[in-house]
Amino acid sequence: MIDKETEMTKKSLSKNAIPSQLITVIEKVGSNIQVARKRRRMTQKELATRVFCSIATINRLEKGDGGVSLNILCQVLWVLGIEDQLLDLASPERDSAGLQEDLQRIPKKIKRPTDHNKNMEF
Repeated sequence: MIDKETEMTKKSLSKNAIPSQLITVIEKVGSNIQVARKRRRMTQKELATRVFCSIATINRLEKGDGGVSLNILCQVLWVLGIEDQLLDLASPERDSAGLQEDLQRIPKKIKRPTDHNKNMEF
C-alpha cells in the first residue's frame, strides 16, 4: 500500500503549505481582478478568450486559487491594462528587509589610503 504522503506531488505540498495570511492576500488579488474586469464590462468568457485560457481558469483566478500560473496572472493584468502594477512586485526600492540588511553591512569606519597611495595623487 502506498502512503498518501508519498503520493503527493511537490505542487500539492506547496499548495497545502500556504500560510493563511497569504491565502487572504491571494483571494484579495483575485477579487481585485474581478472588480477590474467588471469595471471594463468584460465577461469571464471575453477575458478568457483574450488570454487564451479557459473560463474555469479565470474563475479560479478571481476566487483566489493560488494554483493559477503566474503567466495567466500577467496576461490578465495586461489585458486589463494594469500590468504596470507588476513592476512593484519585489521591487528593490520597496524591499525594507533587504534595505535593512544593506544598512547593517555598511562599514563602521572608512580607512584612509596608505602613504604609498598618496604619491599617486595629482
